[in-house]
Amino acid sequence: MILLTAARKMGERSSAYVVFLENNCLFIVKSDSELMNELSHRVNYLRELSSDESASLKSALIGIYKDVATLCNKYNLTYMLSGGSCLGAVRHKGFIPWDDDLDIMMPRKDYETLILLCKRGELGDKYEINYPNPSTDSKNVFLKIYRKNSINQELFNENTPFPKGIYLDVFALDGVPANKLFRFVKGCIANLLQYISIMVLMAQYPSKSFKKFVSLDIQLKRRYKLKLFLGKIFGVISHKTWVYCFDKFVANDNMNNLVGIPTGRKYYNGEIFEASVFFPPQKVKFEDLDVFIPADYDKYLTNLYKDYMQLPPLEKRERHFIMKFELPND
Repeated sequence: MILLTAARKMGERSSAYVVFLENNCLFIVKSDSELMNELSHRVNYLRELSSDESASLKSALIGIYKDVATLCNKYNLTYMLSGGSCLGAVRHKGFIPWDDDLDIMMPRKDYETLILLCKRGELGDKYEINYPNPSTDSKNVFLKIYRKNSINQELFNENTPFPKGIYLDVFALDGVPANKLFRFVKGCIANLLQYISIMVLMAQYPSKSFKKFVSLDIQLKRRYKLKLFLGKIFGVISHKTWVYCFDKFVANDNMNNLVGIPTGRKYYNGEIFEASVFFPPQKVKFEDLDVFIPADYDKYLTNLYKDYMQLPPLEKRERHFIMKFELPND
């Protein structure tokens, strides 16, 4: 008997598979993101930014961050760098040299407030947002703030109605159940909802470029076909509905006890800590900026990357799957 489980968000850090066999041996199969990252280093399929383009992109991201930070400070909203951006701040005092994105995280209540402020136009007319809601579809299960008049089209976002500009990712910090069993069950349901939303996204907005890319690796090709098949089945319910249901299911603005990042790279149960790990955020340098990172960043980063001060080998360095790129033209 074989049991296969999977969960992750398309376009960011993809599915992780665990296979259990009858002889009690446990095999961990490489995730989609690992396979795609390795494939991207083997084939010349994706667009690789020049050093000048990378520097210009990072400058544009800093510009987005400054505008978002100014708005958050105006309304006393708590925010801090997350994931690789936090790692960059600690290890490189700025961007990870081979990384070209910027992520922040916020307590759920402040996250929702930021969305409302953006909808009211307080961030300015240079930006547009995409986030889970009952009225319009969202590419991801979290907020993305896009810079208008720019192009940063990813492999997964070829044939969709979503914005395709340079963006800042914003993740919600949510309270999680104190009871271990309840927390585990809720995590399983949340991961299932999220994974279904990925498959439905692939079926509802198929990308020829993505299909061509994954066809270069036999494992990725098989997984793609399976996801597409299941996505068509679950697609009787729209992607918009799946994403919104996930967001409503995990939303919890109680920051008093355990806090997690349901949309983080380690799934619902993979990034849960005492609130004191995140709050109050501490200030550090990031390029020429003063930014905030989690109070106990060592515990946070160790959970994500283990020996996080050690540089990964070239073939393990994460790449972004960019097809087209253009800086803001205004």
